Amino acid sequence: MALRDAFVNMAKNAAAGAAQQAVTSVANGLRSGLGGSTSSSASSALQTNYRKQESDILLYPSDVGTNMHQASYILFARHSVSGGKVKHPKKVEVATVFKTIGSPVGGRRVPDVEATRKKQQEADAARISGRSSRGGSNKGGSSGSLTLQRRNIKKTGTFIGLYMPPAVNVKYTMDFAESEIGVATEALYSLFKDYQAGTLGMGSVMNAVKGQGKSVVQATVLSKIGGLPGVAGAADVFALEAGSIITPRTEMMFRGIGRREFSFTFTFIPKDHIESEIVHKIVEQFKLGMTPEFTNAGSTRELTIPDVFSIQYMHINGPNNYLNKIGKCYLKGMDVTYGGDKFVTYNADANGAPPQKTALTLSFQELEIMDRNNIKDGF
Repeated sequence: MALRDAFVNMAKNAAAGAAQQAVTSVANGLRSGLGGSTSSSASSALQTNYRKQESDILLYPSDVGTNMHQASYILFARHSVSGGKVKHPKKVEVATVFKTIGSPVGGRRVPDVEATRKKQQEADAARISGRSSRGGSNKGGSSGSLTLQRRNIKKTGTFIGLYMPPAVNVKYTMDFAESEIGVATEALYSLFKDYQAGTLGMGSVMNAVKGQGKSVVQATVLSKIGGLPGVAGAADVFALEAGSIITPRTEMMFRGIGRREFSFTFTFIPKDHIESEIVHKIVEQFKLGMTPEFTNAGSTRELTIPDVFSIQYMHINGPNNYLNKIGKCYLKGMDVTYGGDKFVTYNADANGAPPQKTALTLSFQELEIMDRNNIKDGF
């Protein structure tokens, strides 16, 4: 059974036996990994949208996930972002846990401080978990992103399943930069270390002045003189005379983690009119998802926040854990090319003539910054 048919049957609550099992893991992955609830309730966002209309599932090619040559594919999901406020659960104080001291019969009950503390920690953890987003990349679906912490991703929209490109890549970047360390800073750092060691005294100060004082004065004077009108190049003349230059000391410093970006390119050559319509809808869905809309608030023009996308590498009916996981992303850029060496169309219909070839390049960027714990979890 084609993957599309399995989705549709599940949505209609009519799938049975192997067909139902074939999509269960996909559905659960969509609910949990793509930001929904893991509950199988009929009121879940996933099933509600599937029951709403079949067009919420767009697959290209139509046999993706079932054809042995299309067993690997990428699943995209749209999530609308709302600014609605959410009331978080209040802190719960647990009842005191008691223990018996002495014989079981004649002993006395006293508060068990350790057991009570443990129960309170469990209650606090449950409260925090309820506050966190289910769509984040950390344990329990929590996230460092304010967008995801507020749990304002309201619903799951259209699902798009596309064939796996010839290659996919992920780039991990750490932000390092050179930092200049001045001679005065080195002297102050030396005094600070003496202070930490408890050896700071007049001798330490005198040694710092003797060791760095000349360099500090020389560098300061030359920089000030070089800025005066008519005395430009004083530092260079001094360097020629001395046969050496004054160069700053630099250290390579870690500044932070770069957000990951993902780019995918797909080429669509529909084999019939149905696939032409599907390709048109796929392009439209990505355009709609990445684009905000203007809203009028009195005399102020405001823009809504674009949709958030979930991306998952799949193999048949489950995630492919040999490839990296991807957190929720914004679609930052999209390039669409109609035609190739020559613009060719299929037979026209009421909407016009569908192009024979469409190329689509999508550029995503994650909302979250992935740390070592996320990498351990497969991101």
